[in-house]
This record gives sequence, C-alpha cells and structure tokens, in this order.
Amino acid sequence: MSILKWVGGKKQLLSELDKHFPTTCNTYYEPFGGSLTVTLHVYEKYPDAQIYVSDINSKIINLYTQLKNKTKKFIEVLDLMLQMNEDYMILREKFNTTENKLEEAVLMFMLNKKCFNGIYRVNKSGKFNVPEGKNSVDWESQKENIKKFSKFLRDPRVHILNENFRDFFTKQNPQPGDLVYIDPPYWETFTAYDGSGFTETDQRDLCDTCKSLKCHVVCSNSNTDMIKEIYGSDFDVHVLNVKRMVNRDPTKRTGSEVIMVKKDV
Repeated sequence: MSILKWVGGKKQLLSELDKHFPTTCNTYYEPFGGSLTVTLHVYEKYPDAQIYVSDINSKIINLYTQLKNKTKKFIEVLDLMLQMNEDYMILREKFNTTENKLEEAVLMFMLNKKCFNGIYRVNKSGKFNVPEGKNSVDWESQKENIKKFSKFLRDPRVHILNENFRDFFTKQNPQPGDLVYIDPPYWETFTAYDGSGFTETDQRDLCDTCKSLKCHVVCSNSNTDMIKEIYGSDFDVHVLNVKRMVNRDPTKRTGSEVIMVKKDV
C-alpha cells in the first residue's frame, strides 16, 4: 500500500491493468513512478522480478530515500512536528524553504495528508502551492504504513531513480520477458507536477520510445484523439470510465482514459 495519496494514482485501475500484464516478468520498468501504487502491486505479483522505477520529481524521490535510509529518524521528526501542531501554511512555507532533506521529506508527507485531495502542484517558481483540505488523519496508522513501506524500499530488488523518461531509457535496456508500464502526465489534464510541464513533443517522443521497446509494454493516458492517434497503429487501445478526485465539484469527478497494450507481445 502506498503511503501517498497522489493525483493519477492507479489504485482503482489495478485489476484492469492486471488483465494486460504478462503472466511472468523478469524485470519491471516504470519511468513515471509517482506514488508507486503500481510498483507495489508488481512487487507482489512478480516476487522474483527486479524493479527499476523512476520519477522526475526530486522531492518525492527524496521522500523515498529518507524513508529507506532513515525510517526511525523520519518517524521521530514526524512526531516532533505533530507535537508542535503548526498551521498548514507554516508547514507549507517550511517545505518550500528548508534545506534539510529529512525535514523536507517529513513535511512533504504531512502536506500530502493535509492538502486538498493529495494534489502535488507547484507554481512557476517551483514552490508547492496547494491549499489545505478538510482531512482527518490517523497519524498512528500512518506511522505503521511508513514502516511497511520502508521495508519494501529496502528490498535489494527495488531500484528507485530520479530521472526523466529519456534518461531512464538511455540507461535501461528492457529485453523480451520484461514489462514496461508507462503512466505519464495525462494529455490535456493536470501537468503542474514539477514545474516543467509535459508537452505534445514529450508525449510523441514517449510514444516513439514505447514503440521501439522489444518487450511487453502497457501504457495509460487520457482518452483523447491525439493520444489514440499516435499510439493506435502499434497498440491495442482499451477505453475505461474512471473516477477523478481533483475537481472540487464531486458531480464532475468522472472521466475516461485509455490503457494501451503493445501489439504482438
């Protein structure tokens, strides 16, 4: 179970993804790891597979690094901050200004639990700017989740990287028998994730990379004409209805997306 609530998290789609994942997997590659929801599922589904997962967001990778290497200290700092009971805006300002990596990680974890719908969004200056939500948090349960999640991060077959998808696939070389899962920022939806955005050129370059891979490839993205057009000739496209948790209006939290599976694999 992921310790984070994350925009684009795939918890509701795991059963659907399973229909398109292979029976066996030697090595799993995921260049848009986010909350690691799918990674955790794959970790249990393929108990012998090596796992290489990356994310361009250095803040989230720092969180995982601190949880992996300093689990006990992380919980101690979390307890201290909870005792201080500071206002959300003070915590947000500290997160945006601290140079202490452990403190930054703890603050990110706390803000994820307290902000509106678990959104991670930054402004043009790279500052986290999501408002406070109306959340009741069971911090003791959260600390137990941290311990379990940290154990997963310390498994020697799990490799967490901080790279964009181009650098990731320059260094990694998936082979037949491997699985690649691609879950980029969705086209024509939320993209203010790391301050750089994800352009049409990025989408098309990513598609070309996916087409060139010599292994089982599963992609997810928004259900738009552009996405279906660029993937359509080489991938089987499956349209799914999904719930969206970002919109403030609950009546508008519906939508559709696509799962695309590379043909002839």
